[in-house]
Amino acid sequence: MALKNIVFGLLVTAFFCFVGGYGYGQHNANEAHEALRAESIAATEQSLRHEFERQLSQANQSVSALRTQKAALAKTISELEKRIAHVSRPDCPITTGFVSVYNRAIGAGVPTTDAAAGADRAPSATQAAHSSGHDTALSDVNQQDILRHVVDYGGQCQAIAAQLNQLIDYLQATTQ
Repeated sequence: MALKNIVFGLLVTAFFCFVGGYGYGQHNANEAHEALRAESIAATEQSLRHEFERQLSQANQSVSALRTQKAALAKTISELEKRIAHVSRPDCPITTGFVSVYNRAIGAGVPTTDAAAGADRAPSATQAAHSSGHDTALSDVNQQDILRHVVDYGGQCQAIAAQLNQLIDYLQATTQ
């Protein structure tokens, strides 16, 4: 009987050693897994932070370049506006037909329907009949008015082009 008790005691001890060793190994494996997972998350977070900082830097550079371009454009517009009085002549009449063509060319006051003009952008018969008698009449518009408008309109077009170019450059830089 003593031998049975010793064997039983050894088996119980072996069982508890096995269960304890298994639990200890499982605990260590979980800790190692969690440590690797934490390292992976930290590395991913750091990589994302660097990418964010790179994109933010590019965005800031784009904004700075755009502000510089707009400041230069504003300076040019101001200089041009100052020259208008010196380069225009009061004895140069502008006709209503000229103003009409100018407005149509820039899209000012032009009807948006296709019925307003034919497929070739020529005036419709109604428009041609209506405007033919008034095309040569003198307009209240003068050279200075036209130059002021062109300076303003040109400035708007150049500002939009600068914004578009900066946006394209930024998007190309961020997708590389």
